[in-house]
Amino acid sequence: MGFLTVRDEDPQSRPGRRAVLARALGLAAAGLGTAAAVGAATGPASASPAKTSSPAKTKAALANQADWRFCTKCYGMFFRGYPTDGACPAGSGHDAAGYNFNLPYNIPETPTAQHNWRFCTKCYGMFFWGYPDDGRCPAGNAHAAAGYDFVLPHDIPETATTQRNWRFCPKCYGLYYYGYPTNGRCPAGNAHSMAGYDFVLPHL
Repeated sequence: MGFLTVRDEDPQSRPGRRAVLARALGLAAAGLGTAAAVGAATGPASASPAKTSSPAKTKAALANQADWRFCTKCYGMFFRGYPTDGACPAGSGHDAAGYNFNLPYNIPETPTAQHNWRFCTKCYGMFFWGYPDDGRCPAGNAHAAAGYDFVLPHDIPETATTQRNWRFCPKCYGLYYYGYPTNGRCPAGNAHSMAGYDFVLPHL
């Protein structure tokens, strides 16, 4: 089974800067700031560096976060740093296996690294927060963003400490592994769909 790297035929399928701008304008029009949209930092992360007053604190906040795992049931990426394992679209909590991913956050976006990937406080999954809506959450309705702004590398060579084939699902907006003959379970119904970049994620 071949793996595509970028779906060029449908620009709307790739999370992009225009969608991010549309989200920002929508929040401003509604009179909401980023803090109101995200809420208290109840996710696996604390406040962003922009809210710190010291350059030393800002520099310290630019880091990676471990405990992101592959779920064997839905094939999604989820945070396993809590006593419970969130909500899986295949039922109950997620089941972790494989690598312990150590994901970068709060760093500048580049041509080969995309920001606006967020932790969902409802399902504990990683989802893209760059569209006016927030996709589909297995815990019901849309995802709820909190914590760090993860900046995920894409379309770069795989190494001994990274894994490629992590993809954006345009149905649920989640990040899932596209390296098996099937595409796991999507909370929007049936299997995930694949679009956009080929994310290459660091692991311990």
